[in-house]
Amino acid sequence: MKKDIRKKLLLAFQRNEITEHTVYSAFARRAKGKNREVLERIAGDELRHYHQFKRYTGVDVAPDKLKAAFYIFCASVFGLTFGIKIMESGEKRAEQAYEHFEKTMPEIVRIIRDEYKHEHNLIGMIDEERLAYMSSMVLALNNSIQEFIGIAVGLTFAMQNGGMIGITVLISGLAATLAMSASEYLSQKAEGHHAGTNPLRAVFYSGGIYLFIVLVIVTPYFYMQSCYHALIIAVVSVLFIIVVFTFFMAVVKGLRYRTVLLETLAVSGIVVGASFLIGTGARLLLNTPGGH
Repeated sequence: MKKDIRKKLLLAFQRNEITEHTVYSAFARRAKGKNREVLERIAGDELRHYHQFKRYTGVDVAPDKLKAAFYIFCASVFGLTFGIKIMESGEKRAEQAYEHFEKTMPEIVRIIRDEYKHEHNLIGMIDEERLAYMSSMVLALNNSIQEFIGIAVGLTFAMQNGGMIGITVLISGLAATLAMSASEYLSQKAEGHHAGTNPLRAVFYSGGIYLFIVLVIVTPYFYMQSCYHALIIAVVSVLFIIVVFTFFMAVVKGLRYRTVLLETLAVSGIVVGASFLIGTGARLLLNTPGGH
């Protein structure tokens, strides 16, 4: 490898380390207890990596402020684990690039890889509350979307009256949210002491998602003149939620995003298609008059 290319790569690695030191330090300042201690240790590791590279480059480099701001924003919106996992994806690409130094600088490659193993072990020690309720959140999201978008599709083609559809779905949704919240509470009460989860917090996460999905679906029916236009907006909104939440779940759980997304869309599509056939069939059999 040419000397100038090697120097350029080392500077890029050095900047990446000081950037991640900045990010982990910011995470640590916002964290408490055990998480804060772990994040401070990781930030220290990143700073040590930075100085190891500096021994070879001989210069100081500034952190990438834009990249650091992006990671901090992701953690603020989607949680600490999500922000760290997104940053980890960049680390994996950097770790692959270290192979270029396998022959010329084997000692730095060995040191950095040992440090990464230690760092990943530390990351595994981070405890984020919301992840303990991930199964409840996934169940609530999938159930609410498939149930209420299915009801909305069926009623749209059966009743063709936006106001009545909105009221019907809203009443059904509120009743289902209460029933699901009660079931979740009792389920967590029975099993929560084994998993270390809090029944009331489980209800907050799952019930909140259920209610949010209901409101997203019914709102267009109260503001759109055409029930079909309202249905289109509801479906597009739900698709957006699925895309975002699936991406979040895939990142924090280390799953293949495309696979999880396609599975979720396929199941939801089957439910919507079946609801369309049921709604259309009901309108034909009952001879329901058209509406808006």
